[in-house]
Amino acid sequence: MHRCPPSVEGTIGDDSVDVNATVDKGGSSNDRSGKTGGDGKTNGPGVTIPRPDYPENDPNAVCPRQDSGGCTGWGLDRVNPPPETEPPEDTPPITLVDIASFTPDVGASHMEPGGWMVIGLNTNFYSTGGVSVIEGELLDRDAAVRFTPVAWHWSFGDGTAIDSASPGASWQQLGLAEFEATSTSHIFTETGAVSIVLTIDYSAEYTFNGSAWTPIAGVLPVQTTPLTALAGDAQTVLVARDCGQNPRGPGC
Repeated sequence: MHRCPPSVEGTIGDDSVDVNATVDKGGSSNDRSGKTGGDGKTNGPGVTIPRPDYPENDPNAVCPRQDSGGCTGWGLDRVNPPPETEPPEDTPPITLVDIASFTPDVGASHMEPGGWMVIGLNTNFYSTGGVSVIEGELLDRDAAVRFTPVAWHWSFGDGTAIDSASPGASWQQLGLAEFEATSTSHIFTETGAVSIVLTIDYSAEYTFNGSAWTPIAGVLPVQTTPLTALAGDAQTVLVARDCGQNPRGPGC
């Protein structure tokens, strides 16, 4: 027996769709309300179909038509869920251990003069680099971690060290002459090769899918690549004219 597809029309309410349906059953049939049309067609007085775009309804409904604004159709709509803006309430507190796979961009440490220092004179040290945002996976979810440097610890390899609240800067940036003291300079008193190590403390924050940044307790210390330099003596002598002009002069 050939059956025609139903013709459907109706209106959409706040919680349901009211549909009037006419179905050709090929002779006799019952409509959705239990009434039979005398002409072999069912004229339903109105059938309520739950809207699946409400959480209490069918979560497996398939969207029949979709555009840039979400799911559209004649009632069996499924509205796209809004993007997640906050971590789920059951997310445990994130710790520094959890972000071990995220590594901040530490930049580089510098010294001037470069690679050597003069005994009894200031050697200037400074660091480049700043805030960095690293993307990755955190607790099996897409996330980003933002690292902010908050303290700089210099170990000069001669048994001395300083803690600084700033990364320092070059003499030129500070508007100072060479060998002038800075907040991150150091005077070496013995000759020999030394290894200077900078450790930077970072505060950390995380975000899931564009949610607000959430701070993580504690600071993360990260060591930069050491600087190897040679400390030596310098002697000052008086010369007659420039040694390039008078290489045989006193002191040349």
